[in-house]
Amino acid sequence: MRFKKFASLAVASAMTMSLLAGCGDTGTGSTEGSGGGATEAKTEASSGEDKTEDSGNGGGGQLAANHDEEYTVEFYNVAANFQGVQPGWYGKIVKDKFNMNLNIIAPQVSGDGAALYQTRCAAGNLGDLIILDNADASECVDSGLIKDLKGTIENYPNLWKFQSQIEAFNKQIGDGNGIYAIPLEMNNNGPTDYKQLHVYTYPRMGWDMYNEVGAPELKNLDDLLKCLQDIQKAHPTNDKGDSAYAISLWKDWDSDYMECVAQLTKWYGQEVNGSVLIGTDNSIAPLTDKEGAYYKMLKFLFQANQMGLVDPDSATQDWNAVVSKMQDKRIYLYWYSWQYGFWNSPARGEEGVNYVEIPVADTNLYQPSDTYYGDGRVLCVGSQVTDEQFARLMEFLDWYASPEGVQIQHAGTEGLTYTVENGKYTPTEDGLNRFSAEVTVPDDMGGGNWNDGNNMINQWIVASCDINPDTGEPYSDQMWSTTRKMNETKTTKEWTEKFGAADDVEYLLNNNMMTVVPSINMSLAIDTTDISLERKQCGDVIKEASWRMVFASDEADFDAQWDEMVSQLDGLGYADVVAFDTDKYQPMLDARKAAQ
Repeated sequence: MRFKKFASLAVASAMTMSLLAGCGDTGTGSTEGSGGGATEAKTEASSGEDKTEDSGNGGGGQLAANHDEEYTVEFYNVAANFQGVQPGWYGKIVKDKFNMNLNIIAPQVSGDGAALYQTRCAAGNLGDLIILDNADASECVDSGLIKDLKGTIENYPNLWKFQSQIEAFNKQIGDGNGIYAIPLEMNNNGPTDYKQLHVYTYPRMGWDMYNEVGAPELKNLDDLLKCLQDIQKAHPTNDKGDSAYAISLWKDWDSDYMECVAQLTKWYGQEVNGSVLIGTDNSIAPLTDKEGAYYKMLKFLFQANQMGLVDPDSATQDWNAVVSKMQDKRIYLYWYSWQYGFWNSPARGEEGVNYVEIPVADTNLYQPSDTYYGDGRVLCVGSQVTDEQFARLMEFLDWYASPEGVQIQHAGTEGLTYTVENGKYTPTEDGLNRFSAEVTVPDDMGGGNWNDGNNMINQWIVASCDINPDTGEPYSDQMWSTTRKMNETKTTKEWTEKFGAADDVEYLLNNNMMTVVPSINMSLAIDTTDISLERKQCGDVIKEASWRMVFASDEADFDAQWDEMVSQLDGLGYADVVAFDTDKYQPMLDARKAAQ
């Protein structure tokens, strides 16, 4: 996640006591408190119902939302992996409750996201609802593209229960007096918490296959590659006879670098932010530092390919293709915690075939804390909406942050993906398997396949680690006591017996292999015109060269391509970008130091 806009050190210092953030969502939208005493705003979509109850927050009450006319919301969304009108069961819920369709405009799947953004900004109308990275949101506020919610949002209790987080962020943008942006992935558990069952990124493989090759101790990446090589040699195909590989990559998440490399840098204590690597020790180094983790993990993937372990489709496939391969067990190394959802289940856990973390002794994981104050993206309302549209959008957003709306986002629908008995939520078999199997949705709930109808917004106001006041447990079904009991399987018991810890978080902390860093959500300096141009040119060079290096013919070719990349970057002004980013992220590091 990239954090982009300017905030003074004074603001940073004032926020540090409460800016230890986090709820790194576990991929399928799941991340994991002690909630904020929310009061659900029940929203019924009956025609012309007057929404004017006073929430007691000093405003004039909620705006009157009239649902007589169908409203197709133009939803510009940098987080979305889907473009078009929200389909399926989630689309039906929104349509039935609000007589509303969500037309999602997704820059990262549009072909040229930068051009789409610039075109819509130039037209003066980015969208009715807008999800942006912090920096772009601040720019759009300055450009008049974002509506000020002050005087209105205070009357929507499910949104305003995050008053402190919302106000703290908005002091950094515009003139500091408005409320233009709602941070995403907030929780009310407390600013210093990390409550996940699993770390976000770490090596993971099938427990059965790891044991089949002797359950070796992994001291370093060479040992990890040898283990994966042994697994792939024993299982060159899946049970259906389809080719399978240790590692499968995808391009469509790339930004100014190769994203599949950037996520792995965290294993060795550095996170990629723009052109720099930020360390668990609050250091800043250029991404091109040959002693840094980007080079190290890029070479790891190169070595994997030299050993025949990288899927040859990697350079041409997209994320959706990778999902299908995970569901068919054609990939043997996972590195995101939420990838579990595409394979793991209690039944497979009892078979001993679930994927689990396998410690690599020389790692020092860079793990951000839960995103109490937000995750670096925000949700805004476009300035061009009519009063009638504004009333309906605020009603929708308050529901989106309500216990009902949040529970749907993070666990699906009652009766299909979970049941409720005596206030206790229990996942159904379909609920447990909804990301790894074809779960058919009844026609009266929207029909089709569950995954195809899942919430395509792909970002939440409320993180799944927040506490549902109706249950006293997190919204994430993975964190329910019933689910945790169901997930106590042959796999987890054997893993605990071997590694002497309840889970990977406990193991890594006990063995000093993980550093939890405060997750600071602040607005940082935006690129100048010159820096923006240089960043784009340099980013293209880094991405293209990185992919070539993974598939380099030999080590000499790899090193020659790295040197050539660095030389090209020097000629394109990369030193200016690095200097800009070093200054840009220093306020965040100052805030982090003060919070530690």
